Amino acid sequence: MLISRIFFQVLVGAVTGSAADPADALWNGHIQPLFKENCIKCHGGVKHKGGLDLRTIDSIRSGGENGPAIVEGTPNQSLLFRVLQPGADPHMPPDEEKQLGSEQIKWVETWIRSLGATTDAAKSVAWEEPETGATASKTGDRKENSPWIPHWTVPAEKVINRFVRQGWTEDGIRPSRRCDDATFVRRIYLDLAGRIPTVEEKRQFVESINAKKREALIDSLLNGNEYPRHMRELFDVVLMEGRGNRPAERESNGWYDYLEASFHDNRPWNEMVRSMILARPGQRDNKGAVWFLYERRDNHQAMAEAVAPVAYGVQVRCAQCHNHPLAPEIKQKHYWGLVAAFNRSKNVQTSAGPGIAESAIGGFVKFTNLEKESQPAILAFPNGTVIPEKRPEADAKEEDDPAAYVVAPPAEKEKPESPAQPRFSRREKLAKAVIENNEGLSRAFVNRVWAMLLGRGFVHPVDEMDSTHPASHPELLEWLAKDFERSGYDIRRLIRSVVMSRPYQLDSRPRSNPPPAPSRFAFGLEKPLSAEVLYRSVLVATGNCAPNGDTVEAGVGAPEELGDAFETAFPDLFPIEYNANLAQALFFSNNTHLDALLETHEGSTLSRLLKQVEPRARVKTAFETVFGRLPDPAEEEAAIAFLTDRGDQPESGLRHLMWALLSSAEFQLNH
Repeated sequence: MLISRIFFQVLVGAVTGSAADPADALWNGHIQPLFKENCIKCHGGVKHKGGLDLRTIDSIRSGGENGPAIVEGTPNQSLLFRVLQPGADPHMPPDEEKQLGSEQIKWVETWIRSLGATTDAAKSVAWEEPETGATASKTGDRKENSPWIPHWTVPAEKVINRFVRQGWTEDGIRPSRRCDDATFVRRIYLDLAGRIPTVEEKRQFVESINAKKREALIDSLLNGNEYPRHMRELFDVVLMEGRGNRPAERESNGWYDYLEASFHDNRPWNEMVRSMILARPGQRDNKGAVWFLYERRDNHQAMAEAVAPVAYGVQVRCAQCHNHPLAPEIKQKHYWGLVAAFNRSKNVQTSAGPGIAESAIGGFVKFTNLEKESQPAILAFPNGTVIPEKRPEADAKEEDDPAAYVVAPPAEKEKPESPAQPRFSRREKLAKAVIENNEGLSRAFVNRVWAMLLGRGFVHPVDEMDSTHPASHPELLEWLAKDFERSGYDIRRLIRSVVMSRPYQLDSRPRSNPPPAPSRFAFGLEKPLSAEVLYRSVLVATGNCAPNGDTVEAGVGAPEELGDAFETAFPDLFPIEYNANLAQALFFSNNTHLDALLETHEGSTLSRLLKQVEPRARVKTAFETVFGRLPDPAEEEAAIAFLTDRGDQPESGLRHLMWALLSSAEFQLNH
């Protein structure tokens, strides 16, 4: 094994933004991190000493008990700047031993000065074409010195190209070239089919002379049977916050079928979210949606915490005990408002299977803030919606009246035909608030799809779309979110627009050193393959797959336990920062199930390699099968030398060659 590791190191290595407004760039890169580290403890979400909140630019502008904290453009007249000076009275931070450094104070000075230079260039885009004096035509052209207002008939991929290119121009960025066909076909199969292409699929695409072959392949994959399965695998992890330890229950109770059928039928995203929150299988294709809440096992806080990122694009866990310490718009009342929406719900077993019953009474709880003040949990949600609800008088005993139900609860100890459903349903009110007048729903989904396809979202991390995490391209995110709504929440259309765009199809090799910030999307970002995608790609690369219609399934040489082993070793999806770990390296080194794929049997890659006589042909076939490309001269000669040294054991040499390729960063990343 040692020789193969040395060979691996020699042969295969890893495949290897600033905002347009200077004030925003300084805030995001220097000032906000500085305040987080030194000031937020006393001037943030939990405490507002002197009435001053330093979490956002707007709250700083508002100032505190001593008046405005800053005078834009004039640091020396700004209280915030003056109290940072050595010897100031009062002094901030209060302990002079924690005096900020001169460079840090200079950043604050420069930032306040830059605020005075802010122009109208960043004004929000008018998304409707004006009736008169329009600055945009239906082709998206603009008049000189006018902001570009994309008309709704402009294809979304062109809008993406225009806005992202605008950022490159403003930042003086030279983007990468368009990726070649071999790179594209591997990338798009991984993203839409959840596996690498076979050698034949790759060759057919590369050799095609169809001028629109990329568009044709995208449409073929989006309408194939592997796309809904791949999306089901992705969104199972996203919606359930992990793969969990009950996959058999998810399958037997229809959760997997629900997701896969929804993506197969291109069901609108807002309808999917509504069916998961309501958990009422009125239609057959809704049955599995119940499991979204049912798996939370009557944990109403877990339900609230799961819904918030999907419905609003934010995490609310930090607002359980107090208002969010960094994002002032996320209140403690929002956390408990979401909890209240579910705390009348209870898992039941009905004649038709699992269900979520809902009571018409009870569930009036209170929460306590850090000032020990008790407050009622009302139906208040993160987008500002508040649902009025009649509350009983203090100490009044509520009576559970059957007239208060559309479907009344069963008599005691009787098994219900269907779950209880009240006339005033908190879950129904939440579902309506989520899908109506809630821009967070479309923004969150667009951001997640962008992250899924380009390696990171406009907002990063992907589910923290709050005021402390500004979007890299706010106008584009807003336009795509509104376009997604106008399309009827058409998931396929959104994905097609993104993968047809120029940023998606860029080569992964930057054209500058250092490379542009990842948030500028000026080169293809490397994306770690998920466990399911890596597993299925290994099956394809080793020849242990069996065609099944237009899908690829595990074949005769693949141990059943291997898929589970991949999920254990590669658990992350949408990691904030990807770092391969020792456990993953050991998985490829020591896993006996993986070794079983590198055996000889009819149709396996190893058998095909052994049938070839020349080492050079074997090396080229191995590289093309695993990487989808031929080796470069150095790789080719190193591999031939390695196989020649193992000439008396050709099968062992080829097995180690395949192991080295499969273990490489190039194989385990989409690039």
